[in-house]
Amino acid sequence: MSEPILVARGVTKVFELGRQQVRALRGVDLEVREGEFLALVGPSGSGKTTLLNLVGALDLPTSGELRVLGQSIAVLSRRQRADLRLRSIGFVFQAFNLVPVLTALENVEFVLELQGLEHRRERARAVLQELGLAELADRRPSELSGGQQQRVAVARAVAARPALVLADEPTANLDGENAEILMHMMRDLRERHGMTFIFSTHDPRVIAHAVRVVTLVDGRVARDEVTPGEAPHEIIPGIGKAPVSAIA
Repeated sequence: MSEPILVARGVTKVFELGRQQVRALRGVDLEVREGEFLALVGPSGSGKTTLLNLVGALDLPTSGELRVLGQSIAVLSRRQRADLRLRSIGFVFQAFNLVPVLTALENVEFVLELQGLEHRRERARAVLQELGLAELADRRPSELSGGQQQRVAVARAVAARPALVLADEPTANLDGENAEILMHMMRDLRERHGMTFIFSTHDPRVIAHAVRVVTLVDGRVARDEVTPGEAPHEIIPGIGKAPVSAIA
């Protein structure tokens, strides 16, 4: 059996605030395998975002072992961690974080350009087409609704087909309808391409779609549950029109 995408063993994270120490994580043990659709839940201050940042190689653990995609995060250089994020991990942020002067197409293409990939414009168009966003290609973020911006942000996150997608409160700024559309879109990506998704969330709309729910309390895993049945799932009209090879 292949190594899990994520392995955490006794992971801690302590922040120094002046003379004070804040223990955000207190010995997290967790394994996540390819293709999981996992929600990290828990009260504010439980360590969800801290753990997500460690998994995304945005920060380093204070102690313990953390392996992501077979690599020990603690021993990677800053440049190696940046390369891991660029080539293997997609990020979806609560605030969308689209580049305001770029169109939707250019925002998606930007990640491919950073990777130095060929046929970037064609690949970016194929991703937007697959996700039912082709008609938004030439619009800038200011011309998009919040739901449309977040869906373009997902397209940007998955444009290079990362093995792992991390989403921090992705539905926090969305109404119910757009939250459902977004979750169905990400479920489709998981089912079609085998991508692994990890969410940090308080949102019951996200939790309802999760296949596994890990609850953090005071920086520790308090509960780890596989959901008894997945939420009803219908393919969103317009998604999936591009051939898989177009973004392979």
